This record gives sequence, structure tokens and C-alpha cells, in this order.
Amino acid sequence: MSNIMLKFKNKTQKGFTLVEIMVATAIFMVIMLAALGSLVVASDAAKKAQKLRFAMDNLSFAMESMARSIRIGTNYTCVTTGTIDLSTSPAPADCVDGNFIAFIPSKAPLSMRTGYRLDTRTDGTQSLQRCNETNRCVDIVTPEVDIQVLKFFVTGTGTDALGNDDFTQPSVYITIKGGITVKDEVTSFALQTMASQRSGE
Repeated sequence: MSNIMLKFKNKTQKGFTLVEIMVATAIFMVIMLAALGSLVVASDAAKKAQKLRFAMDNLSFAMESMARSIRIGTNYTCVTTGTIDLSTSPAPADCVDGNFIAFIPSKAPLSMRTGYRLDTRTDGTQSLQRCNETNRCVDIVTPEVDIQVLKFFVTGTGTDALGNDDFTQPSVYITIKGGITVKDEVTSFALQTMASQRSGE
């Protein structure tokens, strides 16, 4: 009788030991921590990519807006050093490696000038600015964008560097280089475009 009761007792008391439960819990925690770490890394990468995309979209829009304004403008002039006083009426002139361009916007009076230039921020990075006829300039790119090179190549404005007549179509070649900083990582960029003055504008 006792043998039968012992066999019955052994059958009813099967289960996990404390050691088995602890090992299973430890393995589960390791897997969960690894999965959580991967999720955090993926989320961080997605946020970084989103911020980088936003900054690149902003830069592309600024470039396209600048090229469009130049394309439908007239009386291009630029300087290789210094700035242009937009409250005056600077004469059109070709230039190479210009860092400041000015022109008359579409359908604007001859006394009105718009300009684009490179400006240094307080933190040492550089920004692309749009200036109006009162010489008031505002940034048109986000703070994450650091423009290290901004060059304007202007041709066909009516006279060449020696003052001779120039009968080519006025055009402006623009090149921009720099970096976008997102979470202390810098992504380099280089953009180029050509804006030819539209006839009859």
C-alpha cells in the first residue's frame, strides 16, 4: 500500500524547481534587454534620419527659392569680398567666386534690390541669408546647416571685367558646400545649380 501511495505522490508533485525558474527568468530578461536596446537604437536612428531629412529639405528649398528669384530677376551684380549696399543701385557686373549677389527682383522698381550672402553666426557656423533693400538680412536655412562655401559665378550682365559689351545671356552659377550637424554627427553636402535670366522678365 505504501508503495502505491509513494508512486501516486511522485506523479502529482512534478513541476519546475526554483533553479529552473530563476534560469528561465534570467534568459527572458537578457532577451528583453537586448530587444529593448535594439528598439532604442532604431528609434534614435529614425529620429536622427528625420532631423537630417528635414534639414536637407530646408536647404534644398532655400537653394531652389534663391535660384528662382535670381532666374526671374535682372541687373545681377556680385562681389568677391565684402558686402553690397542694397540701398544704392550698384551697376550690373560679372564676377567669379562671388560671395554676395544682388539683383532687382521680378516686377520690382529699379531702386529695389534683393541679395544673398554668407553670414557667420555667433557659434562660428555660417548661414545663407536673404537681404532686402534696407540691408536687413535673415537666415533662410536651419541652425543645423553650416555652409562653409557659397560661391556665385555671374556672366552676361552687359559688361565684362574690362568694361566691354557682353552679349551672352545673363546667368548665375551657384555652388554651396558644407555640413549638417545632427546629434553631434556631421553629414557633408554639396549643391550646385544654374540660374539663367528669363527673357522678357
